[in-house]
Amino acid sequence: MTRNNEGRTQIPPEVFEQFMKQQEEKFTSQQPQISQQPQNNNAGYHVPTDFVVLPSKGTFYSEGHPWHQKETVEVRYMTTREEDIITSPGLIQKGIVYDKLVESVCVDRIAANNILPGDKAAILINCRKNAYGDEYKFDSDCTVCGTPYTKKINLSELKNKEVDYQAFNITSNSTFVVQTPISKASVEFKLYDSQDEDFITKQVENRRRHNLPDDIVVNTHRRLIVSVNGDTSYPTITGFISSLLLKDSRFLQKAYVGVKPDVDLNYTHECVMCGHENEGGVPFGANFFWSDV
Repeated sequence: MTRNNEGRTQIPPEVFEQFMKQQEEKFTSQQPQISQQPQNNNAGYHVPTDFVVLPSKGTFYSEGHPWHQKETVEVRYMTTREEDIITSPGLIQKGIVYDKLVESVCVDRIAANNILPGDKAAILINCRKNAYGDEYKFDSDCTVCGTPYTKKINLSELKNKEVDYQAFNITSNSTFVVQTPISKASVEFKLYDSQDEDFITKQVENRRRHNLPDDIVVNTHRRLIVSVNGDTSYPTITGFISSLLLKDSRFLQKAYVGVKPDVDLNYTHECVMCGHENEGGVPFGANFFWSDV
């Protein structure tokens, strides 16, 4: 801040400094949704910040995690530093560009692979909206007649899913317990973090690279299930998954989707050619952080 030093001879320096500090604090307190945080102590400017409401509301982070029981987190607006991240060929090739972006903009020091995917999505949407504007366009095709269409959405209209967790059996470890409809097994499962999703993605890529059939459902259950009938041993869980009936498998997948904290990315689009109402999810494609303007 540039200060005018004229007229200060009649005021003791320490009094003047205290007055200016009070004025700055007063100004900051009047800004409820946006604050100013320095990105570099040596810089002559400040990077504005915004607040993101976490879909998880911090409920499923253990004690010691920076977001434990935090409903909102503070994130910086994107700068040229973040532009270097999203355009880095090395980060894109490794598939970690979004992780590095989230880590860069969050005021809290966090590891992106230890946060829930829904919370990460909320932060990425906020970054995109503040950097390139509220409108986001993407291309898709009608699932019936194949007619291509361009869908426009306003990112600020995307809302977090509302989940009534009181209706579920949640353990003290923030895991969920359900009974499968056919085998009547008591299955305890956890919420994935980004590390779990990255593991499954890499497993799929490795098998496809070696021309092996996908086993994404099996790997998903392996990362999902914590115990079966109270038994947490690896042989018991693996044996249960290998003989899991299809209806029980679908039940577990649906149960997970039902409790997963997330942003509601669903949209509909009526085809102008055949009238079919297409349903889908807003994609986080390669062009998500590129604007036409």
